[in-house]
Amino acid sequence: MNPEISATTAPFYTWKPADKPVSVQIPYEIVDRLLLEIMRGFGAVPKRGAEVGGVLLGTVERDGRGFTVRIEDFEPVNCDHAQGPSYLLSDSDRANFAATVGRWQRGHERRIYAVGYYRGHTREGLSLGAEDLALLEEHFPADEAIALVVKPYATKVSVAGIFFREGGQFPADQSYLEFPFRRKELGGGASGNERLAAAARFGQQRVYEEPVFSTATAREPAPAPAPAPMPQFAMASERKGKSIRGGWVWIPLSFIFMLLGTVVGFQIALSMRPKQPSNPWVEAWDMALTVRQNGQELQVVWDPLAPAVRNSSRGTLFIQTRTDTHNVELRGSQLQAGSVIYRSVPERAIFRLEVYPRDRSVVSEIAEFKVEGK
Repeated sequence: MNPEISATTAPFYTWKPADKPVSVQIPYEIVDRLLLEIMRGFGAVPKRGAEVGGVLLGTVERDGRGFTVRIEDFEPVNCDHAQGPSYLLSDSDRANFAATVGRWQRGHERRIYAVGYYRGHTREGLSLGAEDLALLEEHFPADEAIALVVKPYATKVSVAGIFFREGGQFPADQSYLEFPFRRKELGGGASGNERLAAAARFGQQRVYEEPVFSTATAREPAPAPAPAPMPQFAMASERKGKSIRGGWVWIPLSFIFMLLGTVVGFQIALSMRPKQPSNPWVEAWDMALTVRQNGQELQVVWDPLAPAVRNSSRGTLFIQTRTDTHNVELRGSQLQAGSVIYRSVPERAIFRLEVYPRDRSVVSEIAEFKVEGK
């Protein structure tokens, strides 16, 4: 069920399922920040994306008809993802989670406090898992506690659902009301580009440039030649041969060739064995994605000679700011150019480069830009 949402002057979105005694108010500024946090995890792992989570902070107000939860902030709690991309906490993660909730316990001198739990959701559907229910039972026993689950998407608006207790239990399989998790769709006012146009109509000072994308060569990329058949092994055998001839000239020549062949074969076998990254859920190919500010624009740079880029004929750069989402399709020479110019400097943005190597899975990498002091 989708909510009917219209523009409003209120600085927050109100989640209110029909015929239920609960409502939740989420300021648009929190929606912006929380979406960036969830998209950061989504872009950190290829294909599915990693889930992130943490503690919701705010207040609860009861009246005769039910209660209202006002979310005013949140605090992320890291997960080491030792069990995969899902938000499954290890023993040390659970200790950190408990410590975070403990710091935000409700008290007389505390204006806001822990009111619930949030999590990004990159699994099928939109629901609570057994591990979510365990966290809620252990750390949020109050009847007014809530859980916010956000399902991120790279090419369309993310979707969220809120869960609350009924009869002492969370209905885990589905939220009563799912809603788009982005300011614009929630009626939170115009996007950055629309505010720019309005300012121009009223003669106000132009504060920032409309985002424009262009390709620029960060370095002179060398043509991508066909990979030579293991040149490093030829170099290794050549060095090994010189060492043997220089130090062990009395060894029969046939024995030298046999020993040399054994060493080279061993090196080839090692090189052909799949390389295992330190974290098996993180793609081993590094594209060296970085973001640099140059005046009033950003330059997004990657390594065009990285295997993932060199073996791809197309790619997509996803850009998520607090107000907008942009997708830039990169093909052929654009991908090999090694950079894209983003003609705007938002306070904070997440850039995710996704490429599609031949005969391999999708490879993605994420980089974050943030204005200092913001």
